[in-house]
Amino acid sequence: MSIPPSILPSGATGIGSTETSGQSSTNLGNGLNESSFLTLLSAELQYQNPLQPMSNTQFIAQLAQFSTLAATNSEESTLQSILSAVQGQNPLMSAAQLIGKTVTTSLGSGQVTSVTSNTQGILLDVNGLGTVNLQSITGVS
Repeated sequence: MSIPPSILPSGATGIGSTETSGQSSTNLGNGLNESSFLTLLSAELQYQNPLQPMSNTQFIAQLAQFSTLAATNSEESTLQSILSAVQGQNPLMSAAQLIGKTVTTSLGSGQVTSVTSNTQGILLDVNGLGTVNLQSITGVS
């Protein structure tokens, strides 16, 4: 089947519907998204050869791909909001993301090896500097 290039999103020429399978993000690559997927699917139906129409199996498979894409996007959005909520409520979780990174303080810089929390606040163990309070960090790289 030949779909006119004017139907395809910019940068997506030569992309067929079978190449969208297995994609699980909002952006399917090459500028394709959910709207583009529906545009391609409707173009396939509009420009199909009436003497050799798309089989029901192919059509249902493409609809299932779209359904899976929509469900995956919903799950990703939900997980991102949960992660943001957990990190925002727990500063220790945010500080734990510094493990393995190099931090800079007024005393120097070093790599974070562990994070602890006590009555003094959140403390980082930094190679070469010892225990450093999270508030004294001036940079991260």
